[in-house]
Amino acid sequence: MKRIPRTAAAAAAVLLLAGCSSAPTAGVAGLAGGPGSIRIQAGDDEIPALREIAADFTADSGVEVEFVQREVNAQAISNFISQSPTGQAPDIIVSPHDNLGQLASNGVVVPVELGERAGDFSANARDAVVYDGVSYGVPYAIENVALLRNNALTTEDPASFDELRAVGHRLMDEQGIEYPFTVSQSAEAGDPYHLYALQTSFGAEVFERTEEGEYTGTLTMGGADGHAFARYLQDLGETGDLRTSMSPDIAKESFLTGESAFHLGGPWELTDVEAAGMDVSVLPVPPAGDEQSRPFVGVQAFFVNAHAANPVAAQDFAANYLTRPEAQTALYESTGRPPASQVAVDRMQGDPLRSAYARIAESGLPMPAIPEMGAVWSFWGTTENAVVDGRGDPVQLWDRMIDNIEGQIS
Repeated sequence: MKRIPRTAAAAAAVLLLAGCSSAPTAGVAGLAGGPGSIRIQAGDDEIPALREIAADFTADSGVEVEFVQREVNAQAISNFISQSPTGQAPDIIVSPHDNLGQLASNGVVVPVELGERAGDFSANARDAVVYDGVSYGVPYAIENVALLRNNALTTEDPASFDELRAVGHRLMDEQGIEYPFTVSQSAEAGDPYHLYALQTSFGAEVFERTEEGEYTGTLTMGGADGHAFARYLQDLGETGDLRTSMSPDIAKESFLTGESAFHLGGPWELTDVEAAGMDVSVLPVPPAGDEQSRPFVGVQAFFVNAHAANPVAAQDFAANYLTRPEAQTALYESTGRPPASQVAVDRMQGDPLRSAYARIAESGLPMPAIPEMGAVWSFWGTTENAVVDGRGDPVQLWDRMIDNIEGQIS
């Protein structure tokens, strides 16, 4: 296990009071040596909800909350890592959980205990913010790929992906639509993320997982399971059912205009679907292999700076305010992202589509947050494209990919 950053000791008192208490506390920051202020870096869709949450926090503690509006990207994470030790970084940052390995290994975030509210969150959401056995963040939203069905074209619920393809081809013949299904791809880089649910149905998970669900750096998508998936990709390419030229814009627009009855996509596409007035259902991706389809699950979470200017207040806000069901609901209403809190999901009213995404996420797999994942994406995507486009034997292409990735990891 990695050594917990030295500054975690500064938050120990708060963890005892906040994370491990029998009941949530409030106003710990105000009791611990002067109110002061904290800074939170978040996107413009999160800040309206955070202002609501901060109003209660300030009323209880006297600590003012300031906001830095910045969307999270690779540069923002790099800046946070370099600025944290100098005291220039915000006290709390919101980020996709797959940046956690980078943040924790650089010692710029500290543990945050969810305490008695841990049970409010889905297992995937809790697991996603754990690195080397330590919980580092407060999840607030989840994202995953599911199957969107256009109910105006069909109400069939295929049990397998081959059955879905058969339904799609029948609709092409009967109704003149263009595609059996649509899914985002990239002619240059591929898109293993959108196809991962199909890959896991062959048992070819990307990395080994421990009994606790944490990823190791051992690649596990090779061998017979990986070969079976590669052959399936070859078949999808040979039939023209999967096209590497189908960009995200083409895939979405084709579904919105009724050229496909089925679309593999995430909840971020629902705004356009709803604006088009479509009658859709959100279903699990049916398996192509003999096992359950398990899409990647991405988790948006709040992380506390290891060098926070006001560490006690930052811990108080994260552990005792962001974890509240009311806060989780406010963030869902502000961002439109399905909540990570099961309690908040249960409270969702009149939103069956995002509720369905949240339920499907329970059977998914958290995106690996380990550093080794950085060696995977490029080889993975370009190899899938080569297989789909018929540029070689699928098994040989897949084995070469495994060798290349393992060479990078080692």
